[in-house]
Amino acid sequence: MMAHLTRFAVLAFVVIWGSRVSFGDKDIGEEDYYERFQKIPPAIETAKKFYKNFLGGETRRIHKRQILGNFFDVVLVIDSSSSVSSGEFVKGLSALRELVDKSRNDTNYAAITYATRAKIEFDFASSTDVAGKLRALKRSGGKTNTQAALKLCQRMYVEDQYGARPESFRRILLVTDGQSNINRNETIPSAVQLKILGIEVFVIAVGEYLEGIKELVQIASSTDAHMYRVLNLSGLAEMIKLIPDVGQRTWIEETFGKSSEEGEEEAGPLGKL
Repeated sequence: MMAHLTRFAVLAFVVIWGSRVSFGDKDIGEEDYYERFQKIPPAIETAKKFYKNFLGGETRRIHKRQILGNFFDVVLVIDSSSSVSSGEFVKGLSALRELVDKSRNDTNYAAITYATRAKIEFDFASSTDVAGKLRALKRSGGKTNTQAALKLCQRMYVEDQYGARPESFRRILLVTDGQSNINRNETIPSAVQLKILGIEVFVIAVGEYLEGIKELVQIASSTDAHMYRVLNLSGLAEMIKLIPDVGQRTWIEETFGKSSEEGEEEAGPLGKL
């Protein structure tokens, strides 16, 4: 029964998408709609958006007497195909290590790399243990089998052996420079299945102009909070460097405000929703 419902949900997702999209009183073609996502915003703009939506940095107030159970299990999904040079791959890993360092200590991370095949690099581990694990990853080269990576993500969340915590909020961060070229017809349905399970999918699309931008937009859970663009993996590193460390107050006060009510504490990165 569940398999039938899943197929129905995926079919509905595909059927309801028409050839034209409306924005207010404007009606644009599908091609023009996706073309909008080719634009690469300034790094500071992307950093603010990413801090707010992925790291949970928008100021929220939580009473100290409230029972906090909000912690995250995040899978980093890293494109290791031939289109990503060895140098860029290393820069991407460095950027992700810095991202992990800016996360809360109760956030756990796992990692998958993918090219012709997808591979679980390490199971869910605490953020303090992840930096060394990321440093050890190697680029494999090959084609781009995104659907296999997304299916591995689902396994990591539903099977106990990988260490996902039962009460965790679940997110995937996909870093890729283009569309899939192996079993492409299974890529979007695999992403939809993750969303049905309540798993958020964030996409960082890397490159000046991406032929596969439509696929990447459809993989993301939303276009406003989950879809990001950078020129290259050096640009990803630049964007993450702009995000303050936990406890730092730079442009955050101006952007998100300040919490000063007595008896309350401010939400930190990646948590306290």
